[in-house]
This record gives sequence, structure tokens and C-alpha cells, in this order.
Amino acid sequence: MYRARLSLAFAALVALVCIQAAFVYWGANRVNDYAQHSRLASDIQAELLDLSANKQRLRVWAMQRLMNTDAQPEQRERLVASMYTSAANLDDLVRRDLALWTELVRREGVSMPAEVPQLVGVTELLRDNIQAVEARLAQLVPLERGADFPALWSELTQVFDMARGRDLRELINGAIAHQRAAVPVARAATERGLDVLRAQAIGMALVTLAVAVVLALHLKRRLQRPLDRLLEGTQALQAGALDHRVATGSNDEFDRVAQHFNAMAAELQQHRARADAARRGLEDAVQARTQELSAAHDTLQRLDQRRRQLFADLGHELRTPATSIRGEAEIALRGGDKPADEYRQTLARIVGGVDQLTRVIHDLLLIAKAEADQLVMHPAPVDLRALLGDAAEQAAALGAPQGVQVQLLLDGIERDGDASGALPTGQVTVLADADRLRQALVIVLDNAVRYSARGTTVRIGLQGVAGANGVGEVAVVVRDEGIGIDADELPRVFERFVRGRRARAHRADGTGIGLSIAQGIVQVHQGRITIASVPQQGTVVRIELPLVMAPPQQIGAQQGALV
Repeated sequence: MYRARLSLAFAALVALVCIQAAFVYWGANRVNDYAQHSRLASDIQAELLDLSANKQRLRVWAMQRLMNTDAQPEQRERLVASMYTSAANLDDLVRRDLALWTELVRREGVSMPAEVPQLVGVTELLRDNIQAVEARLAQLVPLERGADFPALWSELTQVFDMARGRDLRELINGAIAHQRAAVPVARAATERGLDVLRAQAIGMALVTLAVAVVLALHLKRRLQRPLDRLLEGTQALQAGALDHRVATGSNDEFDRVAQHFNAMAAELQQHRARADAARRGLEDAVQARTQELSAAHDTLQRLDQRRRQLFADLGHELRTPATSIRGEAEIALRGGDKPADEYRQTLARIVGGVDQLTRVIHDLLLIAKAEADQLVMHPAPVDLRALLGDAAEQAAALGAPQGVQVQLLLDGIERDGDASGALPTGQVTVLADADRLRQALVIVLDNAVRYSARGTTVRIGLQGVAGANGVGEVAVVVRDEGIGIDADELPRVFERFVRGRRARAHRADGTGIGLSIAQGIVQVHQGRITIASVPQQGTVVRIELPLVMAPPQQIGAQQGALV
């Protein structure tokens, strides 16, 4: 099995690497021990020399003290402290060297030099000698005239050089000589260890490389033939030959892959046959569906014809009562029971509303006959605040019988959403057809009044809007407290002849074309109309229009764009 061969190859490589690592680790430890021994010998030698030098300085200090020259006690204390430090360091170094030699004797069977354990005893003698020297020098006083100097100096020499009956000078000099001889020997041993370690590492690396090359060549030969067969099969499938099969018989992992490949090719061949059959069935279904769509298209054409007829009927039915209302209003204007100005103001609004109603009827007739969505506009600079006042008065007249108040907020309305800007002071001028824009506003207000409960208030006001590309805009906001619109019906509120469930339940009358007409009017004015609503809480309608920012002489050029 190819997997077993591959596992054995990797295991052999891992074993070689582990053996190489073991050799390197053993050699590195051996070299490190010799290097550490070399450093310890050098450090012991340095401490012994430093100790001997400080002792000689103390001898000079004692001579100066006896001769009553400049011998300061601080200098003596500093030298004694330095000797204590050297003795402590020497003791630590000697014990570490002894432990290192003990390990080398245990691991490699080498013999330990006799001077190594002797140094341990020397360090103990040194501490006693330093204490004796310190005590004797503390008692030292200048010699008086006629004193026996040779006898006193002989006593001091005994204190400096002897400890427990042994000559420290001889021991220290012998130790220094031994360390001087041990340093080059340790360095030579370290270099020999490095050479052996280098040779072992190179040899093991060459062996590992040779084994890896042999295994790689063997595995490559075993891997090349089945991969070539599989590659030939994939190329055949890519070319569309789904009947191609890969040869088997090696009884290894690649043989199982080839068997799965052949099974996949057979399954693909079956899927292609089923796909061809499904495609033919789909073509038949598309043909049948096309016939159904053609029949549905004929049905839609008939429904569209009925819609046009509905527009014509609406125009015919609304024109007659509108003409009658206009006649009654004109007669009322000639009455004299009340002050003439009051009658004239009231009836003038009625006449204006009737004129607007007549123009709506003409628009409906035009849509029904010509199947066009565009409206003919006559734009001019219009003060939006004044226009809003007229629309609010008409809406108030519509809401009075239903107990719904209409509140006009000319100085702005509470903001909603993130779009906000500064509301211009004075006139808010837009380029619009005043009658058509008033028509759109009245449609929105009429809907707000119709679908509000008695005792509620419909508020209409303005908001400043930061328009695209920095162009200022103004938003007319109509907010009611009515029945609201369900969320699933909001996307269809501007479709013609569409009325929501709540609207049909609240009022049976209505055609569902008012908001569609209002949207068309607003879009012709380069504006936008949006609706947000919460059932049983109310509806907010926003009509956003561009402000007139150009000088008066440019307004005429802008008017042509709206016609």
C-alpha cells in the first residue's frame, strides 16, 4: 500500500533526524562542559591574583602604619572588604568547578586533578587568614622610637602568610600555577569537542540527505504512473468524453481513487442523459407557458380597456356635479344677507376648489383617452407658504363636518428622520404650477382628513432638507393621527385603483387614484413623495421639492424644463 510506504519513509526520516539531534545534543553538552571548565579556571586564576594583590597592598599599608606615615584606616577597611569578596567569589567558583569535574568523571570516566579538591580547603583557610589579618591590623599602632621593628614585622609576616599552620603563600602560588596550566588545556579540549561535534553533525546531515533522496526517488516512481492515469481521465472528462474509464488493478490507494473516479464518470453520464431529457421537457413546458402568457396578455388588455372606461366614467360623472356647484357658488356670491366680503371670501374658495376639481376631471379624461402619465405644467415662482395656506383652508373645510382639525405650521414642523436643514426665512419659493401643486397637496390632505378619527388633528408644515449636490430643498410634511396603513401595503400605495384593507373598512367610497395623481404631479416638479405609517397611530406624508436658488432672470430658463 502506498500509504504504508509513505508512512515508513517519513518514520525513517524522523528517526534519522532524532538520532542527529541526539548526537548534536550530546556533543553540545560535552563542549559546553569543557567551555565552562575553561571559564571557571580563568575566573579562579583572576580571583587568586586579585586576592594576592590586595594582600600585598595590606602589607604596604601595615609598613606605612608602623612608620607613622599616611596610612588611613578607610584604605585598610576597603582592602579587607575586597579580600572578603574575592574569597567568597573564589569559594563559589571552586565549588562549581568541583561539581563540573565530578559530572565529567561520572559521565566520561576521566580522572579529576588533585588540585581541584585542594582548592576547597584553600578557600576555607583564606577566610580564617583574612579574619586574622583584619584583627591584627586593627591593633596596629605606629612604632615608638627604639622599638624592635624586625620582631614585630616577623610577627606580621606570620599573620599574613600562615593559617592553621600552613603556608598560604605557597598554596596560593601553587593554585595560580595550576590554573595557568589548566586554562589552555581546557581551551584545547573545547576546540577538540567542537571539531568532533561539527564532524558528527555534517556526517549525520549527509546520511539524512542521502536517505531522503533515495526515498524521494522511490516514492516519485511509485507516484508518477497512477497520477498520469488520473490526469488523463480528468482531461478526457473535461473534453466531454464521459465514457472514458481509468485503468485499475494496482490494489492501492490510487486504485480506489480510480474506482471512485470511474463511478463519478458513470454518474455524470447518467446525469447528462437525465439533463437532456429534462431540457426537452422544459422546452415543451416553456412553449406551453408562452401560450398561457399570451392568453394572460389578452386578458390584461381587456382589463386595461376596462380601466380606461372607468376613467371616462369618472370624468363624465364628476363634471356634472362640479358644474352645478359652480353655479350655486356664483349665485351665493350675489346674496346680501351677510356682509358681502364674508360671502365673497367663502364663495371665492368654493369657486377655486371647483376650478381645481374641473381640472382634475380633465386630467383623468386625458389619462384615460391618451394613456399618458405626463401632465401639462405651467410653472412659475410660487410662495410655498402661501400655497400651503390655501390648501390648508380647503382641507379645514373638508375636515369640519367630520370633526377633524387641520393645523398649519408655517414656521416648521417637528423633524423626523435624518434629513434636516435650515428652513429659509421669508418666502419659500419653488418653481411650480401653483394649481397642480395645490391639487397634489389637497389630495394628500383630503386623504389625511378622510381616514382620521373625530377629534384628531392633521398637521401640515415645512422642513428644510439638504438636497443632493448641495442644492437646497424644502419638504411639505403632512402628519395625521388616523387609521394608518399596514406595512405590507405601503409599497403599493401609489398604484392606481389600489385601496388598503383599513381604507376600505373605514370608508366604502373612493377610487384609489388620488395618490397616483399626486405622485405624478410631484415627480413632474422634480420632487419626491414618500409615505411612512404605523397602523392605528397615523401616517406621515413628505413631499420634497427643490427650492428656487437662481436669480430672477434665470427662472424663465428653468420653467421650460417643467413644461
